[in-house]
Amino acid sequence: MNELNQQNKIKEQREKLIWAALIPQSLLLLLSIIWINMSPEDNVLKYFHFNFKILSGGILTGLGLAVAGNLFYRFAKKIKFLHSTVELFEQILAPTFKNLNVADIFLLSITAGFCEEIFFRGLILPEFGIIIASIAFGVLHLPGMKYWIYALWATLSGALLGWLFILSSSLWLPITAHAINNVIGIFMLKKISKGKDSISKLH
Repeated sequence: MNELNQQNKIKEQREKLIWAALIPQSLLLLLSIIWINMSPEDNVLKYFHFNFKILSGGILTGLGLAVAGNLFYRFAKKIKFLHSTVELFEQILAPTFKNLNVADIFLLSITAGFCEEIFFRGLILPEFGIIIASIAFGVLHLPGMKYWIYALWATLSGALLGWLFILSSSLWLPITAHAINNVIGIFMLKKISKGKDSISKLH
């Protein structure tokens, strides 16, 4: 019975997380649709051309961002000044995502990549420029002032995605990169969580 209750609790937590992630993304997409309807000249459909070069560029960028993020996490563990970022990864994000399955991870990653890139790169960037778009993207990823370094990382990542969007004139490149980075990042967080659980069991 205890095992069944535990499974039900995990399922409930997982479903709450999925909805907590999907609702803001849906609102962001709705805001984008309203914006486009009010300003037809800002229609992002013109940025949805696609080819192999764009796909490969998105994949490579996503992999690069994920590797860089992992290296930053390892580096932060050795620097006292950056321990708040380690705390964010190990005590907040890792436990939050640990119960997601593979389908959940791809769903949330693709949704975030699509909705956020349409809004920040497809609408904010052409209207206000890459700096404002990148800062706004960083602010969206600020879980609290204590974790401002994480928001700074997101700002720099947003600037890279914005630069690639400008170079390619295609939203598919940053969307692909964003989604792949998120997929790998969540799997890394699950690995961190599993490692912490194993250590806890040993004690």
